[in-house]
Amino acid sequence: MSTRRPVRFFYLKRGRNSERARLAIALAIAALVLLIAAPGAGARAAHHQKPAKVEIGHISLSAPTLYGGAALLVPVHYPIQYSGRLMPLGVKLTEPGGGPVDSFVLHERIGADRLRTPERRRRFTFVHRVGLTPELARAVRGGLEVKVRAGGALDVNEDGVPEFSSSDQTAPLAPLLAPGNGRLCNSVPRIRIGHGKSVSIPLPACTSTVRWRVAERPGSGKAEIKNGRLVYRAPQAFRGTTALVLRGRPRGVGAISAAAGAEAEVPAPVQIFVGPASGVVVRAIGDSVTAGFGYYGSGEEWPLLALPLCRPAGPPYNDACSSNSEIVSNSSKAFEYVPDYGLANNVSWAAQWANEFGITNYENLAISGSEPKEWAPGGILHEKTAEIESEDPDYVLMTIGANPLLSEVLFGGDNMRCAIYSDIFGGFSECIERAFAKVELQANLRQLYTDLVEHTQATIFLMQYPLTVPSVAIAYSSTQVAEMGQLLNREIAKVAGEVSQKRLQVVAPPHFNVGIDVSPVYPSNYSCSRLGFKVDGPSVQSEPTQDELEVLHPFSFCAGPVPPGPPWVISGDTGIHPSASGYTQMASRVPAPE
Repeated sequence: MSTRRPVRFFYLKRGRNSERARLAIALAIAALVLLIAAPGAGARAAHHQKPAKVEIGHISLSAPTLYGGAALLVPVHYPIQYSGRLMPLGVKLTEPGGGPVDSFVLHERIGADRLRTPERRRRFTFVHRVGLTPELARAVRGGLEVKVRAGGALDVNEDGVPEFSSSDQTAPLAPLLAPGNGRLCNSVPRIRIGHGKSVSIPLPACTSTVRWRVAERPGSGKAEIKNGRLVYRAPQAFRGTTALVLRGRPRGVGAISAAAGAEAEVPAPVQIFVGPASGVVVRAIGDSVTAGFGYYGSGEEWPLLALPLCRPAGPPYNDACSSNSEIVSNSSKAFEYVPDYGLANNVSWAAQWANEFGITNYENLAISGSEPKEWAPGGILHEKTAEIESEDPDYVLMTIGANPLLSEVLFGGDNMRCAIYSDIFGGFSECIERAFAKVELQANLRQLYTDLVEHTQATIFLMQYPLTVPSVAIAYSSTQVAEMGQLLNREIAKVAGEVSQKRLQVVAPPHFNVGIDVSPVYPSNYSCSRLGFKVDGPSVQSEPTQDELEVLHPFSFCAGPVPPGPPWVISGDTGIHPSASGYTQMASRVPAPE
């Protein structure tokens, strides 16, 4: 069960009218936010930084390799945005004084182990392996100097115009010779193979002789060490990322003390992408659910006090406080995406899906607050739609349709009467459908979908909206919020089916449990109550919403998530947008690329 702090609110009577009592709590929260959040607080809280620089570390020479040669071990500190990309490494061997002896240029797909969710690291270290023949190894030991150049341009969308560039080079110097430089081993480049295929790669070289074993087996497929190499076989049906961990025990560390031996072992993580060949082109457009609203471009989740400065304002929009954006305040006149469009911070469902399959040709042009009509022909954002259409993407990802609709229905004074009226006379769904018609939802979606189908050959994944229950949806019960979302998702699926059932693939996110009875919108077959009350499951909603629901439904509420983990909804916006964990759940529903 959840380990959240205990709730100390007052008791409120259960039932729909009791949920209206949320007004007092919501107004108190809003007043506190507006009082404390002075102008600029959100921007100051965002420790936004430009990408780190490439830096080369101390170069070492490995112990003798299998056939008597050796390897130069070149540790390079890369910006996290370079993870998963093919990077060059230039090496020159020279006599002391400058006479050239040999040179190499390596191209390796470097990686930062598996990205975290969200990813807040600014940099990672990758140790390159430059193989030397026995003759060159002896010459290096005899005093040859090494000059290295690492890094280069980051061209995320592969349009020939780099979004970022960084490199470093060393002066000619003699490498550090083993022993005496610890247990440095080369990193294993990221591997990509087809499903059902196998690959054989050399075991890492280290500054001391190491005996390797497979310590953590891959989640999918089989791995073994054979004739000094790692052999991996992918299963026929699997698509995606799998990983394993090699551990090497340096010579001289025996089995006298198992604990000491394990502590002395050197880990070497291996990441393998199983699926299509590299070169898949992915583009994303849409609103805040595609942009990863609730997180800065650094991968940091912004706090509740930043809400006044982060709530989308526009048009024109600046995409503030979104995972694909450099901007940290809605008052900024600037507009700038982060260099890799939020791919490396691994927040949005689009980024997590691309990272799962090793896709690097990626753009997320989504803008928080935007509406379907603005992306359609004639809209203020259509130039971005036309831009991705001209880039011939294989896949277009989007979530679009909630704006301005849900903000008006949930928070607009004119539409709050829907909830009050329906309590007396019924007809809640008809009221919401009239709101849809008022903003011409179907017509605007149809125009955008048609434009994409006619001007690309892409497979278009339309992610529907997950159920999130804001703690400030003061006029509505949780069941009514769930019904609104269900009706909206139904409209998205209906229009997609009319435009192109083949090209427009509707993706339904998993149900985000509320922790109370929200039937008939979603079945309530789960109970964690001693009194037997049935709910939809352990709640994955935001902490403010869970705290509130626990007060409003003291005998039936089921806290969560279970198993323990972060909520699937962020707290900073009072419980409206998915968290990085919630986006993981959404990304898991998107089919693998062909």
